[in-house]
Amino acid sequence: PALLAEISNAPPLLFVAGDPGILEKPQLAMVGSRRASRPGMDTAAAFSRSLASAGFVITSGLALGIDAAAHQAALDVGGRTVGVLGTGLEKFYPQRNRRLAQAMIASGSAVLSEFPLDAGPTASNFPRRNRIISGLSLGVLVVEASVASGSLITARLAAEQGREVYAIPGSIHHPGAKGCHQLIRDGAVLVETIEHILEALRGWQRLPLPTETPSTAATHPLLLLLHAAPHTSEALSVTSGWALPKVLAALTELEMDGRAVCESGRWFARVS
Repeated sequence: PALLAEISNAPPLLFVAGDPGILEKPQLAMVGSRRASRPGMDTAAAFSRSLASAGFVITSGLALGIDAAAHQAALDVGGRTVGVLGTGLEKFYPQRNRRLAQAMIASGSAVLSEFPLDAGPTASNFPRRNRIISGLSLGVLVVEASVASGSLITARLAAEQGREVYAIPGSIHHPGAKGCHQLIRDGAVLVETIEHILEALRGWQRLPLPTETPSTAATHPLLLLLHAAPHTSEALSVTSGWALPKVLAALTELEMDGRAVCESGRWFARVS
């Protein structure tokens, strides 16, 4: 995937079960505690449903807790979701989420790993896969995490990769909120609604405002290229001179507006 290829230690290859084409679509990662509270799980599900409905692919690690809630909620609204494993595809872990992974594959989502098919669960591989979760994504949303949580590793990697980091605050008395509060102190975007995520992406990418007039909408630079010929997101980045994250964020807005569509990894302009 083009966005993942930008990171300094990108994996040389990925094993993918499901639809590899969705890896070129704009993704947002959602991570958090394996032992999440019920409110934390509900929050993860609510944000995942909204973001998936807005056209984002939801990316996470298929772990118990927040990860599973995010994947399942995306499927519930007919969205797409990507699970990044810390094992080989044939040695799925944790077994409790195997049925969820099978549902993801069957519904046109994807489960992937950089590890050989028969690689079993090794403690060092789970933090290692976190760079892929963040590297595939425009940003990482941390829903609930203690200060010792592996989710903070993913958030730190995201920041190093130049991605957005978002955190949902919680009670000062709840240990599962302390990691998110630490991230916010360190500069993460404090998130209370999905709009806070979309605002941050628009501000970061300096995207055109949704109030643009029809005449300017018709001359969107990416649409002009797509009307000429279908392009991959990477080709659009090269041709337009825009950074790849900016291209992906703009394509998401065009897809939400019904003006562009991605099929088999290539983007097409919709003819109205």
